[in-house]
Amino acid sequence: MRYENLQLRDKLAAEYVLGTLTGRVRARFQRLLKYDAELRRNVSAWEARLTPLADLVPAVTPPARVWRAIAARIGVAPARNGWRASLAFWRTLAAGSTMAVLALGVYLVAAPKPEPPVGMVAVMSDEQSRPAMVVSWPSQEAAGGYHIRVKFLQQHPAMPANTSWELWMLPGGKAAPISLGLVGPNHTQVIKLKPELARMIGQAWGVGLSVEPKGGSPTGSPTGPVIFTGQCVKVM
Repeated sequence: MRYENLQLRDKLAAEYVLGTLTGRVRARFQRLLKYDAELRRNVSAWEARLTPLADLVPAVTPPARVWRAIAARIGVAPARNGWRASLAFWRTLAAGSTMAVLALGVYLVAAPKPEPPVGMVAVMSDEQSRPAMVVSWPSQEAAGGYHIRVKFLQQHPAMPANTSWELWMLPGGKAAPISLGLVGPNHTQVIKLKPELARMIGQAWGVGLSVEPKGGSPTGSPTGPVIFTGQCVKVM
């Protein structure tokens, strides 16, 4: 495998953080991390992008059999009073396992729910590289409707008078941005897509958010400053 390929290195770092890199490929990647500082920086960058995904997942209390199975697997005898007596220990263990939380978050997002499972996600950052928004959408073929979900991670910035925020799909390369619709002031919101956009969005490289005149861009292209951007990551 040609690890000097920059696109391949970035792709492997993303899959490593998501937990989809398994078996001998994962073991070989971990060995390479010990000696490759730039690759470690790639992994750290993906961890910063994907950690906000945990905000998409509601808290779930696992059943007692899960704790018993974990205790049996790692060779820890359960307390006489049951798993509740050692809750502080498990909380400490969970807090120190960022990768496990991410893997669990991806699993829960993808698990069957009334809402279609997330197919792609983009963590959008501001100019200081701080996560600001999460944009996600289901596999549109199975969604029963065409839409994307938007969630702000920071306090919603003030929108100047007579302006609108417009969300753009970034196809990648030299292709022009394509408008996905306007973003309002709500902390979480859903934007409906036209069928032709839904068919394209699965191939998007990234998304961006620009400040436009009230009602949206008059030209069909971004005209104001782009305040948030993010690269798309396939979850399923």
